[in-house]
Order: sequence, then structure tokens, then C-alpha cells
Amino acid sequence: MPTIWDAQYFLLCKCYFINSLSLHLVLYSEFADIYDEDHFISSLKGFVTVVRDLPEELMETYDFNITNIPNIRVQAWAPARYYLDDVYPVLQEKRVIRISPFANRLAMSMPSHIQYLRCLTNYKALRFSSPILTLAKNLINRMTERSLNSGGNYVSVHLRFEEDMVAFSCCVYDGGEAEKLEMDLIRQKGWGKKFKQKNRVIAPGLNRINGRCPMTPLEVGMMLRGMGFSNDTSIYLASGKIYKEERYLAPLYKMFPLLQTKESLASADELAAFQGYSSRLAALDYMVCLFSEVFVTTQGGNFPHFLMGHRKFIFNGHAKTIKPDKSKLVVLLQNISASWDTFKDQMELMLAESDRKGIIVPRVKKSTRKTSIYSNPFPECRCLWESLNASTRADLYI
Repeated sequence: MPTIWDAQYFLLCKCYFINSLSLHLVLYSEFADIYDEDHFISSLKGFVTVVRDLPEELMETYDFNITNIPNIRVQAWAPARYYLDDVYPVLQEKRVIRISPFANRLAMSMPSHIQYLRCLTNYKALRFSSPILTLAKNLINRMTERSLNSGGNYVSVHLRFEEDMVAFSCCVYDGGEAEKLEMDLIRQKGWGKKFKQKNRVIAPGLNRINGRCPMTPLEVGMMLRGMGFSNDTSIYLASGKIYKEERYLAPLYKMFPLLQTKESLASADELAAFQGYSSRLAALDYMVCLFSEVFVTTQGGNFPHFLMGHRKFIFNGHAKTIKPDKSKLVVLLQNISASWDTFKDQMELMLAESDRKGIIVPRVKKSTRKTSIYSNPFPECRCLWESLNASTRADLYI
């Protein structure tokens, strides 16, 4: 439980890692289960001091109960001035505070020294724990060995077509009334009355037109084949348990028979220690995707968001990423009268546009950054990138 402090003041960071959408039994992971805690502390030395435990005399003040420590609710995307004016006075008075919620509490536009700390933390201090890195390295090596026909290069696809994602999206696939009843039951079980509120409008057709529906494995396969990826392309599929896997994955396997997953690359014994821990399994997927030749993202979320930025940092601004325009893709897929050549032409244009956007470095003024520094780390992270040689940048993560 790392605790960040300045002089006699402490900011308590209780870090849990869990798939927020999971409706199944998922076990919690502590910070040290996911990341190398010693490396995190040493990397931030001289910038931020991190301790594992609060002083006993301070804990005694709060009856050794963390829940008694003041919990400050911070506005989303707060500027630095907000912390100085609203949070710091409370910290001075109480000596220790918690911040809740913890995600997205800091504005994208920050002074350069704070941006540097973001870069340092994301791309140097945060390194996965030894058990994760050991297995991840084996998976990467095995994936490379199975991709010798393409020089060891492979394409990674992040697919969000798990049961909970399908239910949460409120999109309709082709399961008819049985699918509707099943999804209604899952939503009721997982989110109670959230989807039955009086003013809640569920519009599956509109969701699909707006590109908000998770792509099916078949749609992913058609898109990639249309973009020119042949059936001997090595594919790594990063995903949780696919909804009705046997049915929905079959077309993708048929189009790409060299498709692999962490389950196919690792033995049951190797994965045993990870089972039930969704974030540790996701960390394995993250590492294999990080070193792929091409990364394909099919849905939003933190995983692709951070991975795109991480790959850009390692590869000096440009890493091959396919981020399809799902609104356009839906129209093309629904046009059953279009020829394959027409579809293929449109997919090749989409690929070129995706690649073009991958090269672009957003123009950033010091106080007006609007794009995410996590998915677009340059120019703020340039000085850190230059301080690390090419081998060091890769060695940091594997």
C-alpha cells in the first residue's frame, strides 16, 4: 500500500485493480501484485517519497482504522490550483488524507514539471511485477516463434466481446428473443435497476450507428481481411472470456488460423496463479500487445488508451495502430449489396487514415492541452524518451 508524502504530510493511495464490469467472481489484487513496488519507489526517489506504511503515531490518531482518515472528494480534471487552494489546507490540518474517486482527478494541461512526473511514473516507475513479466516474456517469445513466416512480427487485437460488455452496451446481435432475455437478466443481476430507470432510453440501433457496440470477432476478421491481412497473418487475441465463444470465435479462427491467445500459448499450470485475477491476466495481454508489430483496438477503455500511448513512447511517436471508425464500418458492413472489392477499398482507406493519425503528434500549447497525455505522450515526454537509450526503453518493460 504505497503512501505518497511530503514532509510530515501523507496522501494515502489504496490501490485495487479489478475489472469494473466483471459480473463474475473476481479476486482483488494489491499494488505489489501488479507492479514492482521496489522499482516504483526507487524510480520516484528525489521527486516523490513513497513509503509502504503510515507512521504508527499517526495511525494511532485515527484508531488504526484507515476508514477514519478524511476522504476528500476531488472534482474531475482538477487544475493544480484546485489542489493548492482546496486540498492542501485539509492536508495541513489532518496530516493525512485520502482522495476519492482516484481516476481522472488531474487536468491534462499542467505545468511542465508535473507533466514530467506523469511521464516518469507511466513509462519508467510503473513496471509489472516479476511473476507477470516472467510469464509475459515467455508468451512474447512463443508468439514470435509462431510468427516466423512474417519475421517474428504479429498483430495484436484487443477484443471486448465478453458477456458483461455485450450486456452493458445494450446492443442487439443475432440471438433473437433468447438473447434479449439473457441480456436483460445479466443487466438486472449486475446493475440492478440502472437500465430500467424512468428516463433511460435503450436504443440498440442508434448505439450501433454511433459506433458504440462492441465489435464481434466476425466483424474484426472481415475488417482485417479487407485491410489486406492474409490468412497466414499471426494474430494475438487479447480478451477475457468471449460471449458464446464457440459460436462467435469460429469465423475469426477460420479467417486467421494462426490466431493465438494467452490460453493457447501458456500451459494451465503457468496460468493457474493468475486465474480469478482479471487485472493480472489483463497485464499479460498488455505486454504481448505492447511488443506487437500492429495493435488493433476495437472498443474504448483504459487498456487501449494507455497502450497506444505506451507504444508511441517506446517507438518514438509512431507505433502501428488500427483504430477503426466504427460508425463508417457499421454502414459498410450493413450494405449487403456492396461488392467485396468495394468493401476492401474502403477498408484500405480506413487503414491509411488510422496509420496517418498514428504518426501525428498533436500540437500542444503549454496551458491548452486537450488531448490525453496518456495516449499521446509527446511532446511532454520527449525529454524522458531522449534520456533513455533504445535498449533501456525496451528493457524497462521486459
